[in-house]
Amino acid sequence: MLTRLHASTRRWEPLTADATTGEVRVPLSLYSVDQQQGDVDLVLSRSDAQRLFTQLAEGLGFVHPMPAQRSLGALR
Repeated sequence: MLTRLHASTRRWEPLTADATTGEVRVPLSLYSVDQQQGDVDLVLSRSDAQRLFTQLAEGLGFVHPMPAQRSLGALR
């Protein structure tokens, strides 16, 4: 069965990060074609978030070194 599901960021809601655990939450809306089906948070560990960041940057043609480790408080 072919499904036409996709997710988009909820632009009106910022991502959040927990400085203690390193967990990063990305708010997403889920759609079937163009009809919203619900909301969900993509929850990533810091290392998973860094890996995704690198893959997205490379996929978009931005090839540069990973940013230096910094406090997650800067993401709030």
